[in-house]
Amino acid sequence: MTAQAGTGAPLVAGILGGSGTHVVQIIIGIVVVAAALSALISFFMSRRGVEAAAVTSAPLQSGDGTLRLERRWTSLAGTGGNALAGGNKPFTIAIDGIAVGTLAPNETVEVAVVPGHHTLRLSQGRHLSPERSFDVAQNEVVSLYCHGPRYGWPQLLAALVKPDLWISLRRE
Repeated sequence: MTAQAGTGAPLVAGILGGSGTHVVQIIIGIVVVAAALSALISFFMSRRGVEAAAVTSAPLQSGDGTLRLERRWTSLAGTGGNALAGGNKPFTIAIDGIAVGTLAPNETVEVAVVPGHHTLRLSQGRHLSPERSFDVAQNEVVSLYCHGPRYGWPQLLAALVKPDLWISLRRE
């Protein structure tokens, strides 16, 4: 009976990496790998079929301001069309919370905006840029540029946790 009472010790020791049964360690490893694979599959499946709207910038009117938005090289990991970085997928342009068009890689778009204070945010699926405010006057051109994550895996991993780190958006 004392031998049966002590069978829990090797099991706990095996889980914690000591001597004991390795079956539990193998099962835990399989569960962790299965969870990681299912998370990756659900991530890529959620990105499939997400199509952005075509550019719908309004024609410039006399007295309107212009937002010029340039998308520079996308990312270290995304230049070859990497699925994780979404290098070849367009960014959706939202001014004051309303989607007004898209921006493809290495493209410059001009959008007519009424004079005044506005906010701009770019998105690509669940990934976002920080929201940027800008003021535009009559017949003024406000230029900004953007790009995807550039700095390799640390920024990519941080952007998976905090989606507004994914797209950089800066004023010229």
